[in-house]
Amino acid sequence: MLDSDEDLLDIDETCRFFGGDHKPIHPSTLYRGAIRGIYPRPVRIGLGSSRWLRSECETALAAMVEARR
Repeated sequence: MLDSDEDLLDIDETCRFFGGDHKPIHPSTLYRGAIRGIYPRPVRIGLGSSRWLRSECETALAAMVEARR
């Protein structure tokens, strides 16, 4: 069950989360990376509408940083 305090990010916010405000990643990069397990998979919230859990994005980013070590 989703915690009521859990943040849901839309695609633009998620692309900025992983790429930064000045050069966000492209949405197709996000979807390809989700298929490959690099980025978290989206949660479908309606017809043609997806969101990403901030906690899963933070975990994925931490794993990327850890993999550099």
